[in-house]
Amino acid sequence: MARVAFFGVGIMGEPMVVRLLGAGHGVVVVPHRARAAVERVVAQGAVEARAPADAVRQTEVGIMMLPRGEDVEALLFGEDGAAAGMGPGYTVIDMGTGFPPTTRRVAARVLERGGRFLDAPVTGGPRGARDGTLTVMVGGADATLAAVRPILEALGSRIFHFGDVGAGHTAKLVQNMIAIIASAGIAEGFALAAAAGLDVEQLFAMLSASTANSPALQYMVPKVLARAFDTVSFRLDMAHKDIRQATALAREMTVPLPVANGATELLQLARALGFGGQDSTAIIRGLESILRIEVGRAPVARSPREPG
Repeated sequence: MARVAFFGVGIMGEPMVVRLLGAGHGVVVVPHRARAAVERVVAQGAVEARAPADAVRQTEVGIMMLPRGEDVEALLFGEDGAAAGMGPGYTVIDMGTGFPPTTRRVAARVLERGGRFLDAPVTGGPRGARDGTLTVMVGGADATLAAVRPILEALGSRIFHFGDVGAGHTAKLVQNMIAIIASAGIAEGFALAAAAGLDVEQLFAMLSASTANSPALQYMVPKVLARAFDTVSFRLDMAHKDIRQATALAREMTVPLPVANGATELLQLARALGFGGQDSTAIIRGLESILRIEVGRAPVARSPREPG
């Protein structure tokens, strides 16, 4: 069993730590803004270190579950950074959603110190983290993946190795981009339906029995109808960050992404209206605000304007 330093005991990180403990791995955590989560995992067997470098000195593997690659770089190489505690062969696994050029820069700095690096972002949400059924997308050396595979298998049921460092984060940006585009389409469709006076619950039932059905539809629409935006699985601000990273990567590669750019605008609208801290399904709230409707309330038909 491995000794693992875990950084980022948040919505996803807490159940991931619990999975590692349940698999018999030793886990060391550090103080975090989610203090209650740290206390819960310590009560279940994790050890709390005083600082990142102290956590690294006690372990062989460090898992970073942080929002951005810049956060990983700052934690490792900033003042009193975790890298100060790294010995030869120490393995860093970045399991957040990073920007591939930043990932490759961070990995190079880890390798310069004699360490090893994988980017291994995940999908599956808090439920997948609790159940150990996350899907893991890996970039990095074959030998490094083989060495830490038992750790990743405690967290995920499917592991896909896409290639060298940065490939895992590229795959994750593509996955999130597609999911966010789907959410944007659902938001626009239901906003149009509500503005036209359709019964949106009946519409949901029809779509569920049609070729438009999808996991995105089944996740998003019940939350919209229940107005459950404060129950956060994936914060809207993070969705905005991820799709902006995808479109930035595409610009570097001169790949046009007109649909993704449109979804980005819809997320920016929702953020500008103050919904960034809510669940990503709140992408619909910007449209609701403009149209002065609330999907799920009694429909009020809006007549289309005459052309000309």
